[in-house]
Amino acid sequence: MRQRAAWDCRAPEEAHLFNPAFCGALAFEFVKSFSQAAGQSGVDLPQVFCALPIALHRETRKNLPSTTRTSVYTWLQRFPAAQVGYAERAIDLAPIVKEAIMFAVARQTLAVTDSGQFVVGAQKASFTPRFLETATPEVKEIVSSARFLGRWFATAGSTATLLASWSITL
Repeated sequence: MRQRAAWDCRAPEEAHLFNPAFCGALAFEFVKSFSQAAGQSGVDLPQVFCALPIALHRETRKNLPSTTRTSVYTWLQRFPAAQVGYAERAIDLAPIVKEAIMFAVARQTLAVTDSGQFVVGAQKASFTPRFLETATPEVKEIVSSARFLGRWFATAGSTATLLASWSITL
């Protein structure tokens, strides 16, 4: 795993898109959407680590299906390019996702249940319509994708099955 550069030494785009507040809010949106779609409150930790690298990767994000009725497995068969480089991206983003989750838990926007699942916390971290009105098209796409991935992953079956479809082993 590479050592992350200090925040003031990072490229502005990286500092903005990968900062803990932004990625923590994406994790919040993912967990919130997953919980609403699944009719349950908890999301397993590995799913957050799986979702954010997808939402933050432009090519994969732009090729996501338009509906959750397309299964993850069917989509991956139709778009196998999504898995090219995915493992490396997920590994590279793991420290960023970890930092974002810690930030969100510390700010009480995410909480951890006794069973180790993530749930929406006492504080909101949603991207407001007003924020999204002034956001760049890329930020809007990333937020929309995080929400979509929550709904989509909720229909994908068990965490182990979902991760296996992305060729992730624990």
